[in-house]
Amino acid sequence: IHRGSSFKTSETPPERRQRSHNMFSTFTGCCYGDSQEGTEVKYNNLSPTDEFVAPALKLQQLSSPTIPPLGSARSLSPEEKESEKARLQSLVASFARKAVRGCFCTYLKEGPYRRLETQYRIDKSLEHLILQTPEDPSNSEVACPIAAIQDIYSFVEDGAICFPADILDGLNAEECERLLMVVFSNAAGKLFRFCLIEESRESRDEFLECLRILCIYSQSSK
Repeated sequence: IHRGSSFKTSETPPERRQRSHNMFSTFTGCCYGDSQEGTEVKYNNLSPTDEFVAPALKLQQLSSPTIPPLGSARSLSPEEKESEKARLQSLVASFARKAVRGCFCTYLKEGPYRRLETQYRIDKSLEHLILQTPEDPSNSEVACPIAAIQDIYSFVEDGAICFPADILDGLNAEECERLLMVVFSNAAGKLFRFCLIEESRESRDEFLECLRILCIYSQSSK
């Protein structure tokens, strides 16, 4: 059962910073209201000991201008493109192996606000991002179809204006640096969000880049 928060879009901040590694170029919108509704999403439960080999992602599909190399404003040479594809393949494969087994995070649940120390996981088909229920890992707090992700926001790059005030009120400055918000839609096009705190700045950046790639891969595979 998904219990993420539904919301309405509002105006985009006038000076929203251009992002490199977590901007889905085909999506827009930033800030959201606070109504609470859930929708049902089914997924296959996994054992933490399940073996997983990341599929060979079609990274040639990811070499278009919609996914520029990080920190680069110029075109890549053929050799650099191959190097970048190899880097992305290795990065996503490593992330997927860890995420299938479970990655620790803090889920910031809304309505009413609660902090839950839990894990997020990705199923072996790379189709759902799942936040486990702490008391019962076989159940989920959130099950988000990766192909349905509209955007992923970080406090560091997008600022406080993109995040719910009641979430920010409970965080210190260091936690804000690791804060993320995932926005996704259900089959009816209704938007939902959920917020989490990653364990480190490095895992935050890895989450942003790899989920961005997996989202585009999932959409291209439909």
